[in-house]
Amino acid sequence: MIVPFSGTVKYLSLTVVSFLRWRIKKNPMEDFKTRFADYLSRTCIPSNAPKEESDSLWREMDGLVQPNIPQKLYRFRSCSLDNFISLEQETIPVCIASKFHDKYDSLVYVNKEHIYQLIDGVFDSGVVDKMYGTKEDEESVLSIIEEQYGKELADALKTINSELPEEVREQVRSKEYLHSFLKGIEPIIQDHITYMQRDRVTKIACFTEDVRAKHMWDNYADGYSGFALEYDMQSFLNGGCETCPNIGTCDKAEKNYSHIFPVIYGDKRYDATENIVNIIFSNLLHKMGFPQMLLPIDQLLWFKSYLYKSRSYAQEAEWRMICHCPAMESSDYANISDRKSVKAIYYGPDIEERYKSHLRKVAQLRGLEEYDVSVDLDNPNFELKLTKL
Repeated sequence: MIVPFSGTVKYLSLTVVSFLRWRIKKNPMEDFKTRFADYLSRTCIPSNAPKEESDSLWREMDGLVQPNIPQKLYRFRSCSLDNFISLEQETIPVCIASKFHDKYDSLVYVNKEHIYQLIDGVFDSGVVDKMYGTKEDEESVLSIIEEQYGKELADALKTINSELPEEVREQVRSKEYLHSFLKGIEPIIQDHITYMQRDRVTKIACFTEDVRAKHMWDNYADGYSGFALEYDMQSFLNGGCETCPNIGTCDKAEKNYSHIFPVIYGDKRYDATENIVNIIFSNLLHKMGFPQMLLPIDQLLWFKSYLYKSRSYAQEAEWRMICHCPAMESSDYANISDRKSVKAIYYGPDIEERYKSHLRKVAQLRGLEEYDVSVDLDNPNFELKLTKL
């Protein structure tokens, strides 16, 4: 039977639509992660945004993420003394990003050539000459600055500009000064590229979706000889500092703000150029006597920096708990309360009996469910078997 061309197109269209509907229905988690990645890439919450606008965007993101956090997330551990103590003391170990295996973890990308061209363009456009030229020229530049960055910066620039000696004004307008300035910001840019990896105020804990993931047992549980913990993340978030009405006035050392997001896998590092430009100039202006953080940056910068990861790690299906811990910045490592969110423990196929015996005692004291993980000899698929104890 010959199907007319229009009928073929209609049939193919219906087939594609049906397939897409099947995919979304079949894998709602992947659909959510796609929507989250899209939201994060197109959303910016400027630090100088009105509170109502800022709060609305935060609520929108929470409304997207919170309902999609898996009820169960897992963390694979080796049989080390630190991990045993953490389980006994009901804590979650967190650390800075530079301690992770991936050397590119949280390493943002900054387009230095774009920054140099931007600064060079400012000089070539005559803006600098106008700033230090006639009164009318100066006012025209300041009005543009006020429109884009606010009256506070414009007024501060006007004050400092009026106090500059004539020889300094001439120096600032020269190309030699530009080249010296560009050379001086090179190490500053380099420092900001790696800053997120070294930031001790922010620490991270990593989780995954599948306790049967063989590569996770192999890479993060000491080659199947460790154990895995199951967490109820909804319970963790509902019982934490984020929901406490006193968090603004609380001075407890263990106070922390924790957020949980899925990792976004791709082929490119997060491009932080625009934000780094504003951070660099904010710091330089501060050194010149201006108020701190005059230039707006994206409030989501930190989350974006920590959530973009190479596609080669996609099989880890990672979720990250990003903790803001101001009182814990004296070390690269810290421990935060697990808030009774640990619900079960899984013993690896090759765990030593002495370690398993100790962990079982802790599990029973904490009321955790216990499972043995083993190779399933009766299953034709490459799947691990879970046996409840």
